[in-house]
Amino acid sequence: MIPGTPRQEPPAAPKQPPPQTYYIPSTQATPPPAQQKQPETPYYAPSTQATPPPAPKAQTPPKPIVAKPSSEPAYDPKATWGSLTFSDGKQVTLAGERAVVGRYDHDLGGINPEVDLAPMQGAEAVSRVHAAFEHIGSSFTLTDLNSTNTTRVNGKRLEPDKPTPINDGDTLQFGKVTCTFKKT
Repeated sequence: MIPGTPRQEPPAAPKQPPPQTYYIPSTQATPPPAQQKQPETPYYAPSTQATPPPAPKAQTPPKPIVAKPSSEPAYDPKATWGSLTFSDGKQVTLAGERAVVGRYDHDLGGINPEVDLAPMQGAEAVSRVHAAFEHIGSSFTLTDLNSTNTTRVNGKRLEPDKPTPINDGDTLQFGKVTCTFKKT
């Protein structure tokens, strides 16, 4: 040391910025800069310098929700959502948002319900347009369409033109024709 000259200290280690986490698709082979091996600190760095915490591993982001194009229907109109099992063992499937129950009459022409009860025993008591099933979301309703010989759910007469909720296993009666409703 020479008197009168300023004391020289070794240069301070450059301050490193905190590590940053980057999103890197899993298809790339190189890790993000925060996960690359950091150069070793020089021999003259003070030992009191804090070491940065290890960088967290990049996670794969969750898969985004994709909306259906407006040209596609929100539901499948041909998807079966229920069935009717009649006392003689015949079974009729229900599909679409609405299914009309009635009796086809070739004399009138054109009235052809989705659920035709004409071949069933006791069909003479079924109106041509007797009742309607509706399926919206997870709920099911049955509406009597002002039929002559009433519609019943578990023995209870339905009020005309008023949708009534129905459940899996309910017994339905259209005039004299009886069946059981099953959800699928």
